[in-house]
Amino acid sequence: MKFVNGRLILPDAIKPGSLSVREGRIQRVNTAGRTQQSKQGTLDLRGGFLAPGFIDLHVHGALGFDTMDATAAAFRTITEFHLRDGTTSITLTTMTAAEADILKVLEAARPLRDHSIGGARMVGIHIEGPFISKEKPGAQDAKHIRPPRAAEWKKYLRYGRLVTEMTLAPEHPGAVPLIRALRRNGSIASGGHTNASERELQPALKAGLNHGTHTFNCMSTATKQGPYRVAGMLEFALARPEIVCELIADGEHVAPTLMRMLFNAKGRDGVCLITDAMGGAGMKPGTIYRAGGEDALAAKVTKRAALTVDGRALAGSTLTMIEAVRRASQLGGLPLEDAVRMASLNPARQLGRAAEFGSLEPGKRADLVWFDRSFRVKGVWLDGDVRFFR
Repeated sequence: MKFVNGRLILPDAIKPGSLSVREGRIQRVNTAGRTQQSKQGTLDLRGGFLAPGFIDLHVHGALGFDTMDATAAAFRTITEFHLRDGTTSITLTTMTAAEADILKVLEAARPLRDHSIGGARMVGIHIEGPFISKEKPGAQDAKHIRPPRAAEWKKYLRYGRLVTEMTLAPEHPGAVPLIRALRRNGSIASGGHTNASERELQPALKAGLNHGTHTFNCMSTATKQGPYRVAGMLEFALARPEIVCELIADGEHVAPTLMRMLFNAKGRDGVCLITDAMGGAGMKPGTIYRAGGEDALAAKVTKRAALTVDGRALAGSTLTMIEAVRRASQLGGLPLEDAVRMASLNPARQLGRAAEFGSLEPGKRADLVWFDRSFRVKGVWLDGDVRFFR
């Protein structure tokens, strides 16, 4: 298969050119000149953008389904929905819940790791909570928040690399051994839903804390302790190059000015765009759904986001990755190649899989998304196989 007459979004630039795929891998990237278009198996991109498939590290659901449903049918619906907007690899994300419910998700996902059941490739599970702060619960169910105990988290880590990430509050007693265990497992250790101060974050960083969950949201900020001003998780994450920051780039969770501040502080390698999409993604405004399963918080879809039914707080998002890329570029002022990098190569690096996917380079999986200048997705390929075409 050859893709011609496209604008290729490479790691460092956008260049006109062509790309060829053989046996599911990128065979050649050509930006030197025109490619013959009349041969069979050639697709004319008509000047559109060809980018590496997007990788969403933090996504809960879509179309009324949630990761906490813990069924193949739910996983299929969620991954199919997000694939149509350019996501080719996905880490389905749990919510703060009972131990048995989290284990149920892991058990349901285990045979599906690194497989597609019709939609995006399921690369693993992001466990968000239950080891978070009661002061920063967000839309999480506070009654299930608890401190990390090895007797519990060791059960989760028995699933090995299926656990791609865990969000936790680093200030909890017992958080440091958990962070060390996550890093030994090859998992992302992410500070989020946290009220930690810099004093509590320093040992967490030394233990291997390397990520910040939905930066600015449910995250401690600078406070005054006596006569002194001390950093919270936000400032700590902005200042430390070891920490890569997630961003819900919808312009609602984080205002455009703050988005720009994050991009300026972290640079193009320090941010991963995420959706944090809930079950309300893809549903009409006014729809009521449960943010995390039948017994979870009720939320309502609006034209701009998802809110708790009383309208007082955000409850996840209804974002897609193509929209995250568009808004990061248009609202956040990023060059398009940098926005795409934050949606593909950066998350691949955090997963430890950048040699496999995340950029348009020979030898990598042919996970591709074609979109036009209006950010309308025209086609998505997974391992060189077309999975969506408009």
